[in-house]
Amino acid sequence: MYTYKLTRIIFNNGLELRPGNITVIIGPNNAGKSRALKDIAWKTTQDKPLQGIVVTDVEWTSPATLQEIRDVYNVERYREENGSWMFRTLAAELCQEHSIGGGGEWPDWYEQTFPNFLINKSQFALYFGRSMVAFITTEHRLQLVKESVSANHEKQEANLLQVLYNAGRDVESHIQKLVKRAFGKEIKLDFTGLQRLLLRVGDSFITIPEDPRDAKPHLIKYEKLDEQGDGIRSFVGILTALLAIKRNVFLIDEPEAFLHPPQAFRIGEFLAEQANSSRQIILATHSTDLLRGILSKTTDVTIIRIARQNQTNSFHTLDPNHLQQLVNDPLLSSARVLDGFFYSGVVVVEADSDARFYHTTSNKLRNDIDFHFVKADNKQTVSRITQTYQHMGVRCAGIVDFDVLNDRAEFEKHFESWKLNNDEINLLLSIRQKIAEAAKYIPLDDRLESVTQKLKTLLSSINEIEGKENVSTSEKAKLLKQVERQANEILASTKSWKEFKEKGRAALSVELKSEFDILWEICAQKGLFINPCGELESMLVQQGISYTTDKKGWITSALNLLPRLEVNENEYPWKFIKAIQEYLLDVNQPMT
Repeated sequence: MYTYKLTRIIFNNGLELRPGNITVIIGPNNAGKSRALKDIAWKTTQDKPLQGIVVTDVEWTSPATLQEIRDVYNVERYREENGSWMFRTLAAELCQEHSIGGGGEWPDWYEQTFPNFLINKSQFALYFGRSMVAFITTEHRLQLVKESVSANHEKQEANLLQVLYNAGRDVESHIQKLVKRAFGKEIKLDFTGLQRLLLRVGDSFITIPEDPRDAKPHLIKYEKLDEQGDGIRSFVGILTALLAIKRNVFLIDEPEAFLHPPQAFRIGEFLAEQANSSRQIILATHSTDLLRGILSKTTDVTIIRIARQNQTNSFHTLDPNHLQQLVNDPLLSSARVLDGFFYSGVVVVEADSDARFYHTTSNKLRNDIDFHFVKADNKQTVSRITQTYQHMGVRCAGIVDFDVLNDRAEFEKHFESWKLNNDEINLLLSIRQKIAEAAKYIPLDDRLESVTQKLKTLLSSINEIEGKENVSTSEKAKLLKQVERQANEILASTKSWKEFKEKGRAALSVELKSEFDILWEICAQKGLFINPCGELESMLVQQGISYTTDKKGWITSALNLLPRLEVNENEYPWKFIKAIQEYLLDVNQPMT
């Protein structure tokens, strides 16, 4: 038995995709996701030659004879009163009727000329493709199940509600259950007006009489779906299209449009369940919730990520099993790693405060680029997440503090996805070793003296409070907070890397500064950016915020100051974030 399927989609860079049951197109805004669907729709339903912008060609299965199509699909022509043969069906967008005449007698003339339809793909698309392909756009989404006229004759299907009416009670019941699960409301087709069809919304329709004459006074009390929010109208429209229309290819642009995250997840589940060997679904989305919904039901899915730089598209096929691991991994899922696939670039940082600071700084420097900032919780996880993005073809940079050079094993983890030769690896490790040894040479006496002074200051604060009478609760709370901050500073003073964490590159000798610059440049070329100032809390020293171990207090002061700062690309943090932006925006830079 003949089945209409898309067998090959060719993108503008030559990439050939052989779509399976469900294909998901993802990527940042304005990358070409919606355009790809429009190109596919045009090439499968139109006879006018059009140069595809994102998709250059589409191929599909061809029947051997006209009768093979007639046996499976509704492609029959009907003689009009004037004697001409006409074909009537819903247009690809499902919002209005499409009719086409021409040709000769049905089916004789079509059988004779059928070999020409197989040779000329645009003619096949015009005469037959429009009855096999549905294109659900965001533009037409809310019109799909609007109140409409009833059919004039038994074969007419000029709107989606007429199709739903003809599909029968079981299809309506299925849609009703899915809507109830997602929105807590039921829908019901109201055809009691005879000349009009519409959907009603309510908590339950179980008591509605079956006879339309008896049902009318009851149904009129329920609100119309047309008067509900865009979310439920969009949701019902997609369900109705997939369940009531017998077409083999569904192109859906942003199924999550107008939906809250839980409903986007539900529609993803539904689409995954509807795709099968006789029905292909190709959709474009910008929703991680919808993608999670699909992956929760199947890994038999083709995922294409489209990106664009300077009017040039790039395409990368993602591994659905790998994506499912991201969804199921508690750490990566909570860090919103999956969201990064919908941005033009990703920056992975150690902690939430880093993400907030660098995101704000990046937007201040340039507000015309969309980067996603992901917190990794610690520097050990930065390499794991950056490698995940690089493996999936997403441009990604990692930011780590200067003390990543303190631990050789930790530093080496970042090499795993880099294409380095032995000489480069040995050079990096040699420089790291020199810096680590320099940190150890801070005299013990100096560290001990620093700790002693800080302890004296702390004890002085405590003694001051003890000498007072009737100490208030607020003073005690203030003292405890002060003790906590100073205790952290005392702990940091005992460690050999204290000065390096506080000053970074500035704590090195002149000779080591030059060697660090070599190491920094090699790492930056691979997407790893080592904070040359030390820790994040050293980044605004030039702007008047001193280094402190009070991270919460520092980030509050920093975020308050940043909007008032003037951008100076020769100073930090602008100099640092500019280097990261240039790396992520450089499309000629090979992914490691």
